[in-house]
Amino acid sequence: MRNSLGREIPLTIEGIKKVIPYTGAFNRIPDSTKHAPLIKRRKPHIPKLLGSLDEVLEAINFKDGLSISFHHHLRNGDFVLNKILDLLASKNYKDLMLIPTALFGVHKEIIKHIHSGVITGIHGSVNGPVGREVSKGVFKRPVVLRSHGGRARAIESGDLHIDVAFIAAPSCDAYGNMNGVYGDSACGPLGYAVPDAMYADYVIAITDNLVEYPNFQISISQNYIDYVIQIDKLGDPNGIVSGTTQITRDPSRLLMAEMAAQFIDEAGILKDGCSFQTGAGGTSLAVAKFVRERMLEKNIKGAFAVGGITGEIVEMLKLGLFQKLLDVQSFDLTAVKSLRDNPNHIEMDASMYANPHNSGCVVNLLDVIILGATEIDLNFNVNVN
Repeated sequence: MRNSLGREIPLTIEGIKKVIPYTGAFNRIPDSTKHAPLIKRRKPHIPKLLGSLDEVLEAINFKDGLSISFHHHLRNGDFVLNKILDLLASKNYKDLMLIPTALFGVHKEIIKHIHSGVITGIHGSVNGPVGREVSKGVFKRPVVLRSHGGRARAIESGDLHIDVAFIAAPSCDAYGNMNGVYGDSACGPLGYAVPDAMYADYVIAITDNLVEYPNFQISISQNYIDYVIQIDKLGDPNGIVSGTTQITRDPSRLLMAEMAAQFIDEAGILKDGCSFQTGAGGTSLAVAKFVRERMLEKNIKGAFAVGGITGEIVEMLKLGLFQKLLDVQSFDLTAVKSLRDNPNHIEMDASMYANPHNSGCVVNLLDVIILGATEIDLNFNVNVN
């Protein structure tokens, strides 16, 4: 079989099953229904709050071979994934499929669990030390890299099944209502964890900030949560700003960013009512600075900006350059505070953001998006890994 680039690919790959070749954007039309999660019933006065992770594992009958998921809103400041995998390793669980929304440098501690057989597969975005280790061919079955919207699509369709979702909740009540904008570990939106909460067989809320019921605000509601546990610390929010979420100071990259802003302007895209997004990457984030300058100079008022939101985009909202922000992930603490305090800064989930198989995701409405790429060829094929 050949894909859209004319490359021959196998019909099946061990550990992945049947392979469907990529034939171009929007060429594949889904012909099935959404995956149906388990129906659950909790009788009145039966508590969800348990005393420890050990109690949770016993309550859900955790066993070898399960798929487990985590979100990355704390980015390089996340403590939860390492803590959970250390516990699972100490109990000699094996052959687990790891389904993170993304892995970062802080997660290098799990490499030992890959070599010991605790983790035998990964589906998700894999960066930093774990990505380098994966590139050495340490797994028998292929690691599957998934975009954020593609991951949401796969979960909703049943292509990617999650047995247990562990969701770090910076603010949570004892019945599982959670948000990411309050508490010492506040990280902003919890949008990447929403598909996990909706479709996993079991959903565990992990918090270091247990509040009285009902919690306010509610990003993920109680009706998806099976159990709640409290730990000392979810992570360090200062780790949200790291690597690809820091605006570049390199003169040559700043020149590229300025040229990109110039192109957007001269192409006629930068006009009243426009929509705009910058993704992770020091150069792409710098584009917002130069776009802001041009919008101010020409008195342009955009409709909305999408993120990964940075302080730079928050400042554009304050200046009235955009009327609304749609946010699936905060890239710095300024964005976290803005989401908490400004009603025009709106949280969204991963499916609303970029799932191609729903009734219309936000990226369909974008006029321009600036993304970072580690490689690109003259036919505009892009690699970010």
